[in-house]
Amino acid sequence: MFKLFEKSKKNNVSIEEIHETFFTEVDRLLATAKLSNSLYTDKQDLIDKCERLKALGFTSTKEIKEAESEIKRLKSLKEENIGKQELIEAINYFNTTYPNYKFITEDSVNKICEKYGLIFYEISRYKGSVPDVNLKHIEEFSINDNDECYFAETINRYGSNNYNQRYVNKEEYNNIINTNNKLKYYDDHVTKCPLEIAAPLKDFNTVGMKIKNNKMVENKTLDPIVLKPVIYKDKKHYLIVTAWG
Repeated sequence: MFKLFEKSKKNNVSIEEIHETFFTEVDRLLATAKLSNSLYTDKQDLIDKCERLKALGFTSTKEIKEAESEIKRLKSLKEENIGKQELIEAINYFNTTYPNYKFITEDSVNKICEKYGLIFYEISRYKGSVPDVNLKHIEEFSINDNDECYFAETINRYGSNNYNQRYVNKEEYNNIINTNNKLKYYDDHVTKCPLEIAAPLKDFNTVGMKIKNNKMVENKTLDPIVLKPVIYKDKKHYLIVTAWG
């Protein structure tokens, strides 16, 4: 962990406390993930009746609305249990593969930053100093290629401002690179996720950026331009259909 600051201005706590919170978060995550939600319901008879009513064509009865509410609750609990199991698997994998490094989720980083008045973002925006010992830690750090995280963004080249943003692994990264060589309506941009750093806001270059959920994001507006492909002597061109923004 980098030595980022002497004290957090928000709660006036020590660097040791903040570091300890980051380093021990994996223990809290694992303990919480092991507590599965109970999927027991005392409304099973009502749920069964709901299915019988629907089979006859009823869609809006009091029983159906009550049963659907319970079904939704159980579904949410089941999905949460699946998420907990996946988290346990992730923790076990990274703890085994990289025993010298602590695991933490992005959600936990966000919550800790919120608690101590910090933000986190790519190291390219960090303008504070980096001690020699920590620089050496960074230089010596490495992970397997299969564990590298990539950020993929799909953009409609005809002007739609509906972006599909996601994180992908090395295998999907290679698939995207290969697919980009084929003619299609969308462009995929994929880059390796750079190192990020958590620190006080004053230690970041925030030009052109804004803060959202304790993280910096680009402060940009989209100016969609709709293009119509046309062809002339076997060569593709475009006509501008419309633009806004």
